Amino acid sequence: MKSAPMPVVSHKSPLPWTRGVAARETLSYLDRRGIDAEPALFEAGLSRRQLSQDDIGLSVASQYRFLELAATEANDQLLGLHVAAEMDMRAIGILFYLTGSSRTVSEALENLAHYSATTNEALVVEILRGNDEVTLAIRHVHHFDEPHRQFFELLALWFVRTLHRQTNRHFNPLRLTFTHARNSDLREVHRLLQCPVDFAQPVDTWVLPQRVMDLPIVSGDSRLLQILTAHADDLLAQGHSVSALQGMVVNQLVDLLPSGQARAAAVAQRLGMSTRTFTRHLAEEETTFGEILERLRLHLASRYLAENRMSAQQIAWSLGYSELSAFIRAYKRWAGTTPWRGRERPRRPR
Repeated sequence: MKSAPMPVVSHKSPLPWTRGVAARETLSYLDRRGIDAEPALFEAGLSRRQLSQDDIGLSVASQYRFLELAATEANDQLLGLHVAAEMDMRAIGILFYLTGSSRTVSEALENLAHYSATTNEALVVEILRGNDEVTLAIRHVHHFDEPHRQFFELLALWFVRTLHRQTNRHFNPLRLTFTHARNSDLREVHRLLQCPVDFAQPVDTWVLPQRVMDLPIVSGDSRLLQILTAHADDLLAQGHSVSALQGMVVNQLVDLLPSGQARAAAVAQRLGMSTRTFTRHLAEEETTFGEILERLRLHLASRYLAENRMSAQQIAWSLGYSELSAFIRAYKRWAGTTPWRGRERPRRPR
């Protein structure tokens, strides 16, 4: 079989980043069933506030951990599959629309593989083409000790459901393989995934028949695809310019800002580091805690002003300012104008 070149993903840190779609969808699933998600969130080092910020992202490890803990809380060892069976497939974001704007299944798979890092920087997708079948191999960029059974089963069913919807054809994969082991609930697994499934295999793979590669995507739109690929290229560039450590800092600041506790020492403690070590790691990445804090405040302020749901005083409090005047001075420094002008024409965060 011939292998497509694997995407080159650059990381400065062993803490890759994800948009957290699986965690948000799992939280929503638990809430709909009245299952208390707080213990799982706490043990995973997450909060509802963090999951509500869908443009900031989470560490991959914390998302994997939350799904496993949530399965225990729900007493459902097939939680990932059950979440995927109910979730709105559009929730995955730009990957759904990139594949849905492609001309054929083959092109959709190429876009999925090339742009997978816009959603999860921990994974690369490799396409292996044979005479009668096409295999998508999903591999981790870094080794992970964190169990990820629920996440990979959720992702597999999302993929199958998306193919059915975007082709308006009901065809099954030839087989799926998972690296994790599973010795129970196999009948239900096969019912949901509708194809042979093998566990404890060397690689996670989704195998499709070659005959479906030329099937048209019913929502294919070449002009929209051109726009989306340009945006996805920008997202890849942004993702590779910001390390996972910086993402973790932002993640913690989202929680700390409203309480006025957004200090380097508090973030370092949450990340299990001394303040000196924390500061050194950021310096190695040519940034500082203050710079990250300023960028996040500008980003959130611009978004809150554009949404037009909060007063300037409320925005100031949410960003950790005790006085409105301090927020106004900061916003003038960032944007060169007042928040009220910013509400009229919000400036794009840098």
